[in-house]
Parts: sequence; structure tokens; C-alpha cells
Amino acid sequence: MEHEKSDGELISAYLAGDEKSFEELYFRYRKLLYGYLNNLMQGDPAGADEVFSDCWVKVIDKLPGYRDEGKFSAWLFRMAKNIFIDRVRQSHPGRFVPADDENTPELMDAKTRSPDTGIGAADIGRAISDALGKLPPEQKEVFILREQELSFKEIAELQECSLNTVLSRMRYAIKSLRMMLSEVDRGGLIK
Repeated sequence: MEHEKSDGELISAYLAGDEKSFEELYFRYRKLLYGYLNNLMQGDPAGADEVFSDCWVKVIDKLPGYRDEGKFSAWLFRMAKNIFIDRVRQSHPGRFVPADDENTPELMDAKTRSPDTGIGAADIGRAISDALGKLPPEQKEVFILREQELSFKEIAELQECSLNTVLSRMRYAIKSLRMMLSEVDRGGLIK
């Protein structure tokens, strides 16, 4: 059985001229990174595609200066996040909505539904997506990265904060999501 190369081994081989090693690295992280960006950029699949492409171009450019400390995934996601932030600053100032803003149209609509209306199964995904979009950026990012199966330690490295801070952000994200979803769910589908 062949030994699976570490990220560091793949990067070293690529920098030594082995193009296949970069392909292996790309295929190892493409789904995780793309899922992260799609969740981060809800409603903008073309933008997610652009940031995804820009990120890999930047990876190729920056790999010669990369120091392998066994944290390639954190480095990759941080790079994607920075590209995303630059894009938001340039084209969508003020895109993030605070979680406690109860006067957003989605929440106002949910509050005016009659208690017996409830939501259908098709609406649950949209309700979760809308609620996720209202979280503070750091909490939203922790939630999305955990969905992508990054460890809390990797997320702490990515967000450049302590593990306790990441755990607190996750706890507050879950608490906020439950509160927002309970406002939407009048039929008792979401507990």
C-alpha cells in the first residue's frame, strides 16, 4: 500500500518541478475550499467561483515562500478569506448584517406569519441559510469551517485567535441560530 504524501511533501515535490504533486494537493482541498466559499458567499456562486480561482492562482504564486509547519489548510483558507474580504470591500461595502438586527425583511416576514402556518421542509434550508447570513462574520466563519470538517484548532489558526475564542464563537453562533430559527419555525420542525 502506497503512503499518502503529506501536504508538505506535496508542496516540496511541486516546488522541485513535479506538477502532479500540485494536482494532488488541489484535489485534496478543492471540495472543502469550494464548499467554504459557497457558504461564505451565499447567493453569489459566480463570486465564489472567482474567489476560488483567484485563491489557487495566489497559492501557486505564494507557494515558494510557504513555510511548512503542517498547517497548509489553515494557510489556504486564510488566503481565501482575505481574497473574499478584499472583494467585499471593493464591491459590497456593508454586506454583513449584525445578528441582533431584528428589523431585517426576512425576520419581519417570519414574525408576521401566523403561529399555525409553520414552515415546510423546503423552507428549512432557506431559513438556515438566511439565519447563517445574519451571524457576525467570525461566528459565521467558524460555523462554516466546522461544516467543512476543519478542527477547532485549525480554525483557531485560520482566525489567528485562541482555541477558547473559537469555541466561544461556535457556542454563540449555535445559540444565535437557534434563536433566529425559533422565530421562523412556528410549526415546531426545528428544535
